[in-house]
Amino acid sequence: MTPGVAPKLRVVLADDHPIFRIGLRAVLERIAGLTVLAEAGSPLELLSTLQAHPCDLLVTDFMMPVDEQSDGLQLLEQLRRHHPQLPILVVTMLNNAGLFRAMLGLGVSGLLSKGSLADELPLAIARLRQGKTFLADSVQQLLLQDGEVRADRAQLQGSLSPRELEVVRLLARGQTVSEIAAQLNRSTKTVSTQKVNAMRKLGVSNDAALFLYLQELGLS
Repeated sequence: MTPGVAPKLRVVLADDHPIFRIGLRAVLERIAGLTVLAEAGSPLELLSTLQAHPCDLLVTDFMMPVDEQSDGLQLLEQLRRHHPQLPILVVTMLNNAGLFRAMLGLGVSGLLSKGSLADELPLAIARLRQGKTFLADSVQQLLLQDGEVRADRAQLQGSLSPRELEVVRLLARGQTVSEIAAQLNRSTKTVSTQKVNAMRKLGVSNDAALFLYLQELGLS
């Protein structure tokens, strides 16, 4: 490497649509100081690709449905567990404030709309290189409309702990608090408290609202 020249940002990109991956790669490769190491077209391929190709940034779609994995939040949880320090930029067509809050709660570094990819991707990369969070304009507007006081606090508001996410996911499958407590080897009081905390963070006030919210996330 030439003295005084910063190393290139190593990027892995993932999307289940090959045509979109081609377009995404083309936009990425126009950004100076960046190299695309590898691509993946499914959650399992992505996990194995990251093992084989250590990188500085993951740019990924949120939903890559396959038989063994159709939950984007679960994929993000797996990525965080195996690569806790890896910055993740999610590129999605989704338009759901609650889902954006859940992603931010799992520690993603940026949220970008596929519709504004060409305009905002270079800016997103620049922000992430500085160790900052990037939210697309459309994402910021949606969060603000949904009651967020400041977009830069979105990561702090509505973030669920791993145990709260676990309880919420089991609730979405129709299990009762008692059944969840038995399955997770926790007391019913602990599970009930985690459920209440999750509802507070998600901004829902009753079970009906919680289940509607979970339906929106595709978890029920």
